Amino acid sequence: ICEQCSEAERSVQCMSCAGVHAWCGPCAVKVHRNLPFHKVQRWNGAHYQPTSLMDLGFLWHIGHGGDPCPCNWSDPDPEESGYVTGDGPPNHRSVSFLLGRPYDDPVIRKSSQFQMTIVHTEGIFSHEVWVCKCPGSDPNDWHLDLLHQRLFPASISKPKTAFTFDVLDHFLIDALECKTSAMSFYQKLKRFTNNAFPERVPVECSVIINWIMFMLSFSAC
Repeated sequence: ICEQCSEAERSVQCMSCAGVHAWCGPCAVKVHRNLPFHKVQRWNGAHYQPTSLMDLGFLWHIGHGGDPCPCNWSDPDPEESGYVTGDGPPNHRSVSFLLGRPYDDPVIRKSSQFQMTIVHTEGIFSHEVWVCKCPGSDPNDWHLDLLHQRLFPASISKPKTAFTFDVLDHFLIDALECKTSAMSFYQKLKRFTNNAFPERVPVECSVIINWIMFMLSFSAC
């Protein structure tokens, strides 16, 4: 039984959390609201299989302390959606509610949802990201919101790749003390992501290496 809701069957475990924990899918997403780089596994009926928080339904909300931007949501029938809280939009998306809904669904208004590749010390992650759409926010400056989240965007205009400050610091120390090359560091990140099949990591080598080299030259100035 899920240790969070004590109702649904537990099917997800986290390999990054301290101790042994098991949740149902929606509860696993909820407890990892501010832990986007944890690695999870899902029971497939025979054994636990590596999966991702994004596949479980995790949405990374940029701004509002991890809560959804109220200007991104408009639910005309809360009872139909399954969210009868009276406290505004949910903190996470329910797998049974949002997965499979078209992007033009009336429940999602002014959606700013897109997929990003995030490079972290624990590997290379893909996340569905929602940016703030509150009045006064400039869609051309939302890369600044990424910086507030300690994410360094690969570009200023509509970035689809970002690096955590931690991974940039980690590479800097590796390069200075261990003489690690950018290619070796990139290969290590691929191994952290998928040690058995690193070639399956869906990210361009040139993007990672170019930005690693840029940060190294920038720090040396």
